[in-house]
Amino acid sequence: MNVENDDYLWDRSGTPDPDVERLERKLASLAQQNPPPRLLVPESRMGKRPFRAYAALATAAAILIGVLLGGTALVRRMNSQAWDLTRAGGNPTISSRPVGAGARLPVGGWLETDERSTASLAVGTIGRISVEPGTRLRLVSARSGDHRLQLERGTLHATIWAPPGQFSVETASSTAVDLGCAYTLTMDDNGEGLVSVLVGWVGFEWRGRESFVPAGSMSVTRPGKGPGTPYNERVSRAFREALLTIDFTSDAPDAPAALSRVLDESQERDEVTLWHLLTRVNGADRDRVFDRLAQFVPPPPTVTRDGIQAGRRDMLDAWWDALGLGTAAWWRTWKRSPVEK
Repeated sequence: MNVENDDYLWDRSGTPDPDVERLERKLASLAQQNPPPRLLVPESRMGKRPFRAYAALATAAAILIGVLLGGTALVRRMNSQAWDLTRAGGNPTISSRPVGAGARLPVGGWLETDERSTASLAVGTIGRISVEPGTRLRLVSARSGDHRLQLERGTLHATIWAPPGQFSVETASSTAVDLGCAYTLTMDDNGEGLVSVLVGWVGFEWRGRESFVPAGSMSVTRPGKGPGTPYNERVSRAFREALLTIDFTSDAPDAPAALSRVLDESQERDEVTLWHLLTRVNGADRDRVFDRLAQFVPPPPTVTRDGIQAGRRDMLDAWWDALGLGTAAWWRTWKRSPVEK
């Protein structure tokens, strides 16, 4: 079409384009029989040619198309940041809506199971989560290298086959960081919880307080206190209760007796417990733990009693390495960001 004839399109004053004439003949039968009054637009506002109006309309259309395309891209990104969800039993919900076939849990979405419901979540391509009845959790992040859940209450079973540190679960009292493992995490409405590790390791952390929980071990967590000292799942009930006293009521009158209970019952399998206690008791009690751990695993030549009393991290790490459970340099990588890894 000849753009020089656009006056004809505006007020029929110019020379018509042949294509326009041909189109008018074909559409003549559809023309309005009583045309509306001619629309008069002041010259001072638009001028004779409507070029500026065309440009404004074109700009608006481009903006609209950009918004639509950008929104589509955003929706695609949001959809990609979601985990596949399968209803295993009962009637679980996502943000109060029933879970149907092909459901996905989006970032920010809450999954809730009642007392008769269970569900299964695919952690991207790095693992799977089984959700028990009476559980409420939220997907916090689904980015590569940063998969995070928030567990408000209930129980989940996690099986993760990714490198350490890529999956974590935030709770009211601690963050559980997967170090390549399978484990169960339970939290109650008060923020008290328990992690039980079947395979690999879990790092438990709260405001700088750390627990490293190996396979066959457990650790509790308490609001305002963080994770407790890990212990082997085969220890006695009295041993567990003594650790609760040491970890969470260290100023209680029975605290010295609680430490004596742990030291007396300790066996070679309890080396991880004793190593953690080196940083959780002070003074003469720290010397007692030093001596008991040394009976099972002698401190390396670079580790001294005075250094342990002073809380020197290099000596604690060196003694950890002597336990033969993996180097401290390895398990401390979970503290780094995915970029640093």
